[in-house]
Amino acid sequence: MNRLLKLPSRLGPRALCHATLPGLAIALVLALLLPTPTRAFAVFGDTLDLGQRDFRIWNNFTDPEANDNLALDPDFPGAQGAALAIWKGVAEWGSAPHGTGTTDPSQPVIGSGASNFDAFFSGYSEGPGNRNANVLSMIEGSSFIKAYTEIPIRDGWRIRFYEDPWVWNDGPDTLLLGGSKALDLQGVATHEYGHALGLDHSSDPTATMFASSANGAIDFRSIEADDIAGIQFLYGVRSPSKALITGYTLVSGGQVLIEGRGFAATDNEVWFTHRAKITGPDGDPVRVTGVPSTQGGSRILVTLPDDVGPGDIAVRRPGIRPEDLSNAYPFDPRRDALSPPQSYGQGKLTSIGTTPTLTALTLPSATAGTFRLELRDALGSFGLLLESENRAATPFQGGTLYLAAPLRRVQPVSIQFGLASIDVDAPADLIGRSRYYQVWFHDPGDPLGSGLSNGVRVTFLP
Repeated sequence: MNRLLKLPSRLGPRALCHATLPGLAIALVLALLLPTPTRAFAVFGDTLDLGQRDFRIWNNFTDPEANDNLALDPDFPGAQGAALAIWKGVAEWGSAPHGTGTTDPSQPVIGSGASNFDAFFSGYSEGPGNRNANVLSMIEGSSFIKAYTEIPIRDGWRIRFYEDPWVWNDGPDTLLLGGSKALDLQGVATHEYGHALGLDHSSDPTATMFASSANGAIDFRSIEADDIAGIQFLYGVRSPSKALITGYTLVSGGQVLIEGRGFAATDNEVWFTHRAKITGPDGDPVRVTGVPSTQGGSRILVTLPDDVGPGDIAVRRPGIRPEDLSNAYPFDPRRDALSPPQSYGQGKLTSIGTTPTLTALTLPSATAGTFRLELRDALGSFGLLLESENRAATPFQGGTLYLAAPLRRVQPVSIQFGLASIDVDAPADLIGRSRYYQVWFHDPGDPLGSGLSNGVRVTFLP
């Protein structure tokens, strides 16, 4: 078992296992007063107000395993490698799915907190910052501690990940490289940011805030019921009146139309991520103030500042309540929101009663050059990957052809034990354009000798 100790406090030259004495005393008093004896989560006694919702990343990781994921994710615009893994870990605590929330193959949704809390990615830092700068970064070597969070958090926090001997892996798959020293950066980031929210270690061994993990912290990527109870205790169960962004559209003249609900009639603040790296201790987002809404608080039109880059967008209403800040929604000032791969339709039932399923395992990023599809529950030993520029639903050989003519045969597919892994090119000239895929395969027991998967729609990313 890989003992993963995350120490929630580092004060002066010593790493401590608990908060400072005043914070610990508050946590103990709260524990005595709480009426629910079965809860496992623990708290320090601090929370982050609306002025401490920003975070920055200094990607100074040197292990190649920490920055080998080159695929860009539409739910986390512009981020790759360690920065993408850390951002996903922080976003898991959000009040609602971050964008679609569905681009991580290891969990059903990113953004599971369902409280009134949302963190905002303010951009990149040029250094670790001070202990209150809200920056996550690497620090050189410790043979015992893997990562730590500096508290108290009321004036800010800082998270460090020790490198050497620990080998940080950025995912998004669940294969860890580095032997017994390998750790999952996304999972540990999720855990450590829980400390930055005000949570101590949980006594529930299934919780992400438990003090150790048996699989390099891959299981820590997704927060669990006790973690959700903890963040809801600190920030409240998500209010029906909480501001919510559901999408945006870029408008000519350098403007963006933000859609959602719960915006104030006047004096909203719109937050954006910095384009350039941020120096100094202040990581506040780019802000546009005094912005009105229209159509009953469901639309905001705002001119983009010059210094805005890919990252998040958020709306803050006048007020200091947790629900006065919206969810953090992925935003790219260069293009409208791009959709992640989407499966549609249903495969033709095979001769043994299985339903073949085609899914996208990785994102179609031109930077990575390829993406991967996976076929499950097929039959036979060979098939063909088909592609079209348009979607259809046409009866075909006892099933449904989900691609419109003309079709293109992309490549042969080798099937073993009902499973096939298919690597597909992601050329740069298709960025922003969509393609549709389906697999035909030989089913020896079928009267027509053929099987068909469902369809997959792919929009190519930078």
